[in-house]
Amino acid sequence: MMDLIVRNGHVVFPGKGVRKADIGIEAGKFVAIADHINNDAKKVIDAGNKYVFPGVVDSHFHVGIYRPFSDDARSESASAAAGGVTTILSYFRSGKNYMNTSEPYSSLFKKVLEQSAGNFYTDYGFNLAPILKKHVEEIPELVSKNGVSTFKYYMFYKGLNLKSEVKKGSVEKEYLLSDEPYDLGHMYNIMKKISEVNENYGNVRLSIHAEDAEIIRINLEKTREEMDREKLNPLQAYSKARPPSSERIAIIEAFELAHETHCPINLLHVSSRLALETINEMKRQFPDVDVYVETTPSHLTLTVNSDAGIHGKVNPPIRSGDDRDFLWKGIIDGMINTVGSDHAAIEESRKGNELWTAENGYGATELLLPAIITGGYVERKIPLEKLASLITANPARVHSLYGRKGDIALGFDGDLVILDINKKRKIRYQDLHSAQDFTPFEGLELYGQPEYTILRGNVTYSDGKFGDPLGEYIKRPVA
Repeated sequence: MMDLIVRNGHVVFPGKGVRKADIGIEAGKFVAIADHINNDAKKVIDAGNKYVFPGVVDSHFHVGIYRPFSDDARSESASAAAGGVTTILSYFRSGKNYMNTSEPYSSLFKKVLEQSAGNFYTDYGFNLAPILKKHVEEIPELVSKNGVSTFKYYMFYKGLNLKSEVKKGSVEKEYLLSDEPYDLGHMYNIMKKISEVNENYGNVRLSIHAEDAEIIRINLEKTREEMDREKLNPLQAYSKARPPSSERIAIIEAFELAHETHCPINLLHVSSRLALETINEMKRQFPDVDVYVETTPSHLTLTVNSDAGIHGKVNPPIRSGDDRDFLWKGIIDGMINTVGSDHAAIEESRKGNELWTAENGYGATELLLPAIITGGYVERKIPLEKLASLITANPARVHSLYGRKGDIALGFDGDLVILDINKKRKIRYQDLHSAQDFTPFEGLELYGQPEYTILRGNVTYSDGKFGDPLGEYIKRPVA
């Protein structure tokens, strides 16, 4: 007898197609996929001609950046589960915010795992940012013993005065609590170490936030002076202060170093036409560079003319309608590989009413799948199997999870989301399950409401109710 059978659904197989099928799960794994399964099961869910996707892999997340880590893990993984997410990969670094400490990962990562245990409604992993010189030295052990296969570098932290006030000492030391310059030399050392590790592991990668700090500094000063005179709304002003040219320059630098070091890279939250055109230019110049490209539901949905205002302040900024449409073209043409939420739950009080002092980021994980369904399937008629790949199989492959996560296939974890693609709802923050007390998506109408989220055969979310927080830490690579 199987543990769970899902019947009568239109099953979306990433990159392959959609067909009517029954799905059987036993001991947490897919054990049967057929037109009809004759076996009995402890639990049967009739999908009723709705669509069945693999559980979403949200590979760009931030747990604990603005709130206590364990509290944030519980509330924000619940929000993720309500959006059909079954696996979270959260970025983490030392320094201010997160746990507000600067120490080797040999001790710090143990604390991260301790505060994670029992607090996730999804399975989870971590992508770590080497900030200290010691962190770079620890990369081989973080891979071999801790199962971390993705690391991160923030290019815009270099020399950027984040709070627009001059203090004694370097900004990167004040913010990151680093023990050496956080610059391209540091990124080069990280890349070299990852390349060395890949002689044994093969898919350890560096995720890069590609914005140039110096270009931002100059444009930030200029835009603050011009904002009122040019009557710019907050999103227009912030996009002008951190222009697409800052993305272009950082992307060129990232490709140069990746080419020299042979380090595989992921370019995160690409936001503009210029950035994507630059990536394509660099791919032609450096065909040897192993690169994947990510964007976010925010950059695929919102524009500088949206009503989000300061609530929509995020790095890189929300861009124009032309930029948004070009990102969708990038998806259609295969230039963009993954979509991650860049979820970072924050209280509205930390946004405030002043653009330049407002904190960056916001939660979006619960709307990742609906945003993809609405903008991709409903509005642009992109096939569901192509859209599914962006948030399931592709991120699983990029982050060494495939073989266990990201697909509906025998032997994979029994992770599913069942949704009504035709069900539309107007977004209100009160209806979402994050601890965040606002949403920049307020008032938008999105299709694709998840009805069941299933983690390893267990119903973690259905009809506004949650199961137990059964999430497990996943060491990578899984195969």
